Amino acid sequence: MLLILGSIFTFIGVIFKVFPPKKINYIYGYRTRLSMKNQETWEEAQRFSAYSMIILGVISVILGLILNFITNVVSEGHQNGIFFIGVVMMILCDEIHLTNRFKSEKNK
Repeated sequence: MLLILGSIFTFIGVIFKVFPPKKINYIYGYRTRLSMKNQETWEEAQRFSAYSMIILGVISVILGLILNFITNVVSEGHQNGIFFIGVVMMILCDEIHLTNRFKSEKNK
């Protein structure tokens, strides 16, 4: 399952990198309250989240290969849980990046 989810996230990250959403919208892109605050935060959120999605996807694929072909002990439910934790960590990293980036610029 990690192989499939990781491949999907890698693909979505590449799509966001190649075709980032230009304007703030409610359909396409990395959408949180902070990312949609203004155009500058939107553009940075799309740039950074594309990379973090690709990283999460690649790590998930590698971990999925290890778990499926070497150990074959971890169930699909556990793999889904591992992926969910990765998604939460990705979102936290994205939000921390945006908070730090725009807090420091606000203080200038």
